[in-house]
Amino acid sequence: MANKQLWRTLRVRAAGARTYGASVTAAAIFDLDNTLVRGSSLFHFGWYLSRMGVISPIHVLRHLGTELAYVHRGGEREGLPASLAERMLRLVDGRSQAQIRAQARAFTDVHLREHLVASALAEVMAFQFRGIPVFLATASPQELADAIATELGLAGAIGTVAEVRDGVYTGELASPIAHGMQKACRVQGLIAERGWDPQDCWAFTDSVNDLPLLACVGHPVAVNPDRHLKRLAQLNDWRILPGSGAGDRPVRSESRQPLP
Repeated sequence: MANKQLWRTLRVRAAGARTYGASVTAAAIFDLDNTLVRGSSLFHFGWYLSRMGVISPIHVLRHLGTELAYVHRGGEREGLPASLAERMLRLVDGRSQAQIRAQARAFTDVHLREHLVASALAEVMAFQFRGIPVFLATASPQELADAIATELGLAGAIGTVAEVRDGVYTGELASPIAHGMQKACRVQGLIAERGWDPQDCWAFTDSVNDLPLLACVGHPVAVNPDRHLKRLAQLNDWRILPGSGAGDRPVRSESRQPLP
């Protein structure tokens, strides 16, 4: 019953979030961290891996202060995504990609809803209800991005790709971290590949680091923005969505019903 009430509430939010007409919208691109998920998805996944005994909790606790500041004050510290990616690469070096994929699926199946934010999820659902494809674009690992996209029923995900040989991580990147300009370039490639008009696409993010992403679509939206992005959004008359800050309610439910 609690789960049904939760999704009824979310559907009401989604219906009132905005009228996304399919005739004028090609796709929506959502940043992940502090936009759709509170804080860092990689931190949450790392904590899960430590609880499962895959990595040491010490590796995760080193980032606890940064994570708390990120959640409550917003804004990414310069170089943070690259630093986290490098540490993650070292931790998975020599491990099976199939194992990490399975752990990512298990994490999203059991714990993702604890970190999702209802208002941001309602925006995603508003597009989905109208048959408009929604994609993730994140600096988090591709395996984690894929698992989250699958759990939420999204059309796909852009993430950071680690090098794999014979099914095992080498500890190196296969391509640059999907952050800043690199993220924007990959989104532009997706838009071009699908034959969409960039002016008919939407992008949602919390960080000024994603300014290249916002600049490559016709409908940029600042979600719980850091102070620099908020000022730019106000100057450019972009929509500002107060979404994934510490004051917003995460999605919680006792039921193990799948996310819609």
